[in-house]
Amino acid sequence: MKNIFILVLLLSLNLYAGEKKNSADEIDHITLATILLKDGHTDRASEELKQVNLQDKKLDFVKYYTLKGLILTNQSAYEEANKAFAASLNAGQSDTSIYLYMAQNSFKLERYEETLVAIQNAGAVAEQKASIYALKAEANYRLGKKNEALAIIEIALTKFPEAYEFYKQRFNYFVTEKLYQSALKDAEIYLKHATPNEKTSLAFIATLRKSGETDKAIMLAEKANLQFEESATVTVLLAHLYLDKGMIQAAANLFDQASIEDEKYTQEAAEMMRRAKEFITALYKNSQLLETKEKLKQRIAIYLEYEDYERVVASQKALYRSALIEDENIRYALAYAYYKVGDFDSSEKELKQLSKADLFQKATEIRKNMQKCIDNYWECEL
Repeated sequence: MKNIFILVLLLSLNLYAGEKKNSADEIDHITLATILLKDGHTDRASEELKQVNLQDKKLDFVKYYTLKGLILTNQSAYEEANKAFAASLNAGQSDTSIYLYMAQNSFKLERYEETLVAIQNAGAVAEQKASIYALKAEANYRLGKKNEALAIIEIALTKFPEAYEFYKQRFNYFVTEKLYQSALKDAEIYLKHATPNEKTSLAFIATLRKSGETDKAIMLAEKANLQFEESATVTVLLAHLYLDKGMIQAAANLFDQASIEDEKYTQEAAEMMRRAKEFITALYKNSQLLETKEKLKQRIAIYLEYEDYERVVASQKALYRSALIEDENIRYALAYAYYKVGDFDSSEKELKQLSKADLFQKATEIRKNMQKCIDNYWECEL
């Protein structure tokens, strides 16, 4: 939590200031625990605090329980931390910022009503922090109080005009409610004043796409693709945007780039190169895949598109060995390739095993053409 170390430092200074001191032994443990926590040694601070003698009547329980709450918060023991903070309040803790720690811990425990109560208990100190307004809005939103959440952000934007993160937060609410035009307005304001991270950029781009603003989405995606040059996710989203506009070659090139950034996109890159009729590149990408049915199936599709029927025929054993031949579309493709290379007997052997209505009709056409070739070679339509 952002202000933990400030509060810990204040605790430490108070201890050294020599107010009403406890026994030397107890002060040493609390002081050392405070210093350890301030230096980032949370577990060691916890062990040190366990050495405190709780039976000592001079023990400052406000400091003890406050420090315990901070340590437990750092250890993600949010429920126990809040119990410790409550104990510090019962012992006389007057610093209401303690409630802000309790609010954040309750939020992490998904106890949103408790979060709002803690923020209310914090009083004026909560009004001074933009992050608490964001927390309050989010707690309300998760409780289904959407209008309250939006109203809180509106107030926050008036109070903290340069806290542009509120525009991003409200953008997410608008997107969830499918209010894309309102979301776009907030996105434009945010982008004008802040530099989004990859996740935020992807969210903005996706929203532009859903709202039909494809050209704007492409402009933002092109910028993001340069900013996050190693992100295959951004590259692929840009590729899909070009697909939306029917720009197959541009999309294929981007999928090729994405496959270099992340090999999981290699199969899609090969497919896009096939669609772009870049057959040599498509086969090269396909060759980089592990030997699977999907790889073989894609390779057959590329051969057919490339009209390289001899290679389809040469793949016959692989199709049978992989059982891919049981896919009737693949069986038809093999039968068609046999027909195109003039091996009518082998073609008929495969055609006879087709049962799907649409393929059966195509098989009839192939048989007619094969018969023409047999009866009158000059009428052959290979």
